[in-house]
Amino acid sequence: MPSLGAPPTYSTPATLGLALLALITSLWHGTLGALDYAQAGRYEGLALILAAALMLVYGVLTLIRYAEARDAMTDPHPRTPMYDTPHQGRVPRIGVGLALLLGVGDVAFALGAQHPLGHLAGLGLVLLVARQALKIRPEPDRDAD
Repeated sequence: MPSLGAPPTYSTPATLGLALLALITSLWHGTLGALDYAQAGRYEGLALILAAALMLVYGVLTLIRYAEARDAMTDPHPRTPMYDTPHQGRVPRIGVGLALLLGVGDVAFALGAQHPLGHLAGLGLVLLVARQALKIRPEPDRDAD
């Protein structure tokens, strides 16, 4: 549990940064998937497009959580808990997992000489998403014994 007066995890700038990075990463990989669809093959390009679509959904949901948390901070009668929610620990793991999925695709396409510079840039984006997702992990409960 965060210390008294600390903002909820989802209301921090780190969460906003994660959402925006996830959206940019998904659009980048969706574009690369469309290019690979035309050159590398249907299924390879489609797989990258679908992985990018999952990242897009993740980014939109994270952005919605950020907006809701910011709004809840000003609500005099909150209807939902803002701390220790069950999904609070899962959101960073899902972000890292999606980044890993896109990263594997980037490495495979870069080694296959399909837009290698674009996929290396995409690999940089997914590394940023993974780093940002790890930044929003909730702190372990220090009082639990």
